[in-house]
Amino acid sequence: MKTSTKASIYIFLIFLVTYMVIRFGIQLVYSDINRYVLTGISAFLTVLLSPQRRIVKKRSGDEIQLKWLFSNKVIVLK
Repeated sequence: MKTSTKASIYIFLIFLVTYMVIRFGIQLVYSDINRYVLTGISAFLTVLLSPQRRIVKKRSGDEIQLKWLFSNKVIVLK
């Protein structure tokens, strides 16, 4: 499996889990919230909290880095 494919799968799974946690968390707190507003707020917060993917070209090959907005730590996928 190529590294870019693996990174895309990781990012999708992280995005999905983050979205579900935020959505159901907001729904528990505000039970009478409109469905469209709930979806919009959840999607916006998920985009902010999901990792950003960067491809770095090095002599040894391409490296994919995942970086979160609120974290200084970078996860490297080879």
